[in-house]
Amino acid sequence: MNRSLRVLIISDSHGRTDRIGQVIQRVQEQVGGYDLLLHAGDHAEDVLNGDFDRAVAVSGNCDPAGCEAEEKKLDLLGVPTLLLHGHTVHVKTSPLQLGYKAAEHGVQLAVFGHTHTPVLFQEGGCVFLNPGSLSYPRGYTECTYALLLLTERADGIDADFSFYTLDGFRIPAFDLSHVFSG
Repeated sequence: MNRSLRVLIISDSHGRTDRIGQVIQRVQEQVGGYDLLLHAGDHAEDVLNGDFDRAVAVSGNCDPAGCEAEEKKLDLLGVPTLLLHGHTVHVKTSPLQLGYKAAEHGVQLAVFGHTHTPVLFQEGGCVFLNPGSLSYPRGYTECTYALLLLTERADGIDADFSFYTLDGFRIPAFDLSHVFSG
């Protein structure tokens, strides 16, 4: 039987735990919940306070120094992943340093925040994802979050990326299916 992993990805919640709760309720209703919650910084404690299960978070520029690591390397069903906020690699200026950081860590997926703008692109064998913000959207008029469904197959990992507004409406422009090689 093929294993799967559903990952809920949020960032830049800035104290809006009510919105995190709203997103979790929507995900539960729409797809039956999540297996892992990633928070890409700025109020990491919003998900680490014990109210939300299976959460991994990193520190952002608006988090207290040392509350969490600024970056974490994860293994998501065999997909090497880097989780970081992005302020340390200046993602508001250019994705170039983020690309270097991803290459340095040898990851196939880089999840970041900081810009408050939803982003999904592929470059140099890596998928880069910013779920946008649950508090103060920029570059997109709605608060957003992302879902990633990973499914094992014989020759790799199928990945289906989708983005949603706070109200649970899917944003088809951000849909992406990708295969991560094993």
